[in-house]
Amino acid sequence: MELLRFVFVLVLSLCVAAAAPSCIWTHFRLPTLNKKSIGLLESMGGRMPLECLEEKNNSFPQVSFPKVGAEMLTNENLLPISLEAFNGVAKIFNNNHTSVTWDTNNLSLFKTIIDRQVDNLQKCVGKQVQTVMDKSASNSTDTLRSYFVKLEERLKEQEFSSCAWEIVRKEVLDSLETLQTFIESKN
Repeated sequence: MELLRFVFVLVLSLCVAAAAPSCIWTHFRLPTLNKKSIGLLESMGGRMPLECLEEKNNSFPQVSFPKVGAEMLTNENLLPISLEAFNGVAKIFNNNHTSVTWDTNNLSLFKTIIDRQVDNLQKCVGKQVQTVMDKSASNSTDTLRSYFVKLEERLKEQEFSSCAWEIVRKEVLDSLETLQTFIESKN
C-alpha cells in the first residue's frame, strides 16, 4: 500500500510539474541573456548616420514595437510573448546583412544568443502553455508577429541597405529593451 501511495504522489508531482507554465530558465537565464543581447546589439554598430534618420522617417513611419499592457503580461503569457519576440528577431537577422560594417564577432554572438533564447523558450513553452494561453497573449503574439513581419518587409523594400539595417537594429534594440522591462517585472 505504501508503494502504491508513493507511486501516486510521484505521478501527481510529475503531472503538476508538467502543467506548470513557468520555467526556471526564464527566471535566471532569460533576463541575463536578453541583457547580453541588448549590449551586443548596441556595440556591434556605431551611431546611426544622419541620412539614415531621414530615411527612417520616410521609410519606417508606421512601424513601432507594439505596447503590451502590463495587465496582459502574466507569468503564463510571458513565455509565448518572449518566444514570439525572439523568433521575430532571429528571423530578421538571418537575412543578408553584407551592406553593413558591424562587428562580425558581436553579430555572430548576438545571433547565437538569440537562437539559444528561442530554443530554451520553445522547451519552456511546450504544449501545456499554448493550451492555457489566454486571448490577450494570443493577441499579443499576433501583434508581435505582425510587427516583425513589417520590419522585415521594410528591410527587403530597401534592398537590405545599410541604412535599413541600422534602422532595424535600432528598432530591435528598442524592442528588446521593452521586453527586458517586462521580463524583469515578472521575475
